[in-house]
Amino acid sequence: MRAILATTAVLLTATAAAAADFFVAPGGSDTNPGTEKRPFATLGQAQKAVRARIAAGLKADVTVLVRGGTYELAETLVFGPEDSGTEKHAVTYAAAPGEEVILSGGRKVGPWKRGQGETWTADVPGVKGGKWYPRLLIVGGRRAVRARTPNVDAKPNCRQMKGAELSKDLKRHTITMSPGLARNWRNIADVEVMAAGNWAINRKRLASVDEQTGLVVLAPPHSAGHRAIHPGPGRWCYFENALEMLDQPGEWYLDRTSGVLHYRPRPGEDMSKTEAVLPVLVRLVEVRGTPERAVRNVHFRAIAFEHTNWQLPPIGYLGIQACHHNRAERWQRPWARLPAAICLSGAAGCSVRDGRVAHCAGCGIEVVGRCRDNVIEGNHVFDCSGNGIMIGTSTPEKETSTGNRASNNHVEACGREYYGAVGIWVGFAEKTLVAHNLVHDLPYSGISVGWQWNPQPTPCKENTVEANHVYDVMNRLCDGGCIYTLGLQPGTAFRANHLHAAHRSPLAQGAPNNGMFIDQGSKAYLFERNVIYDAADQLVRFNQCARDWHTWRDNHIGPEAEVKKSGAAIIAGAGLEPAYRQRLAAGRQ
Repeated sequence: MRAILATTAVLLTATAAAAADFFVAPGGSDTNPGTEKRPFATLGQAQKAVRARIAAGLKADVTVLVRGGTYELAETLVFGPEDSGTEKHAVTYAAAPGEEVILSGGRKVGPWKRGQGETWTADVPGVKGGKWYPRLLIVGGRRAVRARTPNVDAKPNCRQMKGAELSKDLKRHTITMSPGLARNWRNIADVEVMAAGNWAINRKRLASVDEQTGLVVLAPPHSAGHRAIHPGPGRWCYFENALEMLDQPGEWYLDRTSGVLHYRPRPGEDMSKTEAVLPVLVRLVEVRGTPERAVRNVHFRAIAFEHTNWQLPPIGYLGIQACHHNRAERWQRPWARLPAAICLSGAAGCSVRDGRVAHCAGCGIEVVGRCRDNVIEGNHVFDCSGNGIMIGTSTPEKETSTGNRASNNHVEACGREYYGAVGIWVGFAEKTLVAHNLVHDLPYSGISVGWQWNPQPTPCKENTVEANHVYDVMNRLCDGGCIYTLGLQPGTAFRANHLHAAHRSPLAQGAPNNGMFIDQGSKAYLFERNVIYDAADQLVRFNQCARDWHTWRDNHIGPEAEVKKSGAAIIAGAGLEPAYRQRLAAGRQ
């Protein structure tokens, strides 16, 4: 994967590189002037130099060229109106041609030493003192498995609850397992249970376990969740994060009381040589405008953004949908949302292009309130605990984002920890274009558009989802599909998408999984020239809406062999466009 990014056809030629205004390099110094021969050491210092240039009045584009290497960020890079380009002149931060640049929110682990048996250990400064407790470990560029039971490769790799009870006063919440499945693990307060609901999950810390009766008391505070998501009899779950669970290669455990990290290497991993990273920062880059002044014409090109952290709130993670979660005692808006590694807020005409976003404990990229005409294009987004790409807000009262585009991105292997995640999510937004993306390997839906559960008017309208290839979805939960929709959206079109392989997992309990799930209040859409086949249930399903609320033209929906023939031209044109296929289609390595 790293070689693929290094050879990307970035938009800077050698001539443009030589003409860059400022340079950053691993061997540089922030006391240098930022020239090619005497570069800065950090992007933060380059940002200060660019800001001074902007304050003096831009008369030309400004380019910061970043030489290959890993840059460990001490804090989130925040770009405000004072970092803006103008309508005529852009500000660009770009990797040097042919070189791999990684902006990391993590810290390397080491030195390692041999522990008991096949386990290796390393001290992690700051954990014992309570300053830091990461929930993600990357070893050799791959996410390790936080020690769990049953193991991730067990069949089945979850267990069913016998019962669950939440007191009316929300003071006591318990689940009941068959005796022997739950143990009184050491450091019990750090152990979590993942409880799968229909279309979202819950994660709660434990307070105590009675091994003989199987009664598990969950740590307060508690909240009354949606009945289709809340823990209950027959729901699937697993337990995670105890040293006693660390019993196979690729698993890890971080002891909060001692600050010692325990890891069992995978075959071929030499911990004296293999790089291991624990994330620190929740967010890597934030482009933050104000209601009065947008951040405009700022661009990031061919840069990898990796390693973010997120702490489970005291109440736990109580899933709603698409990585939104409840944070109050009662199930009510406004809901919280898992943070993204890159956030654009109040941005206009900005872009994130030809890069990589990976190894995130939250989501990948989000474009939220007061954003217009921004572009997320040519990126590989993978190994996120939550959603891949998000556009728009989850509350209609905030200023609507408009005219943003997500195109030619490869989004895969998201929802690694929060199974209700989607590849690309569009909330309250208008005139959004989601086109030519390759989206797959997801626990829930592929592309989700809309955020209103009735046909009442909202700011969501005139969005276009076109020529995407979405497959291998619904791998954990249910009640979704390759494409999922909500609410009244006048002028919204779903056109020329290639949709297939919507699966049904043993964890799924509840409603069917579909090629397209047209959910509550969905109205006033155009469905045109889509190819849909191979779903666990109906290829197209309607809930609290109707087929004749929409316009349908020349769709190819039916048996695989039949629609592959009739829709061959549509299939050929869906997914990544030719200029992006060679670099992005290979996916993770």
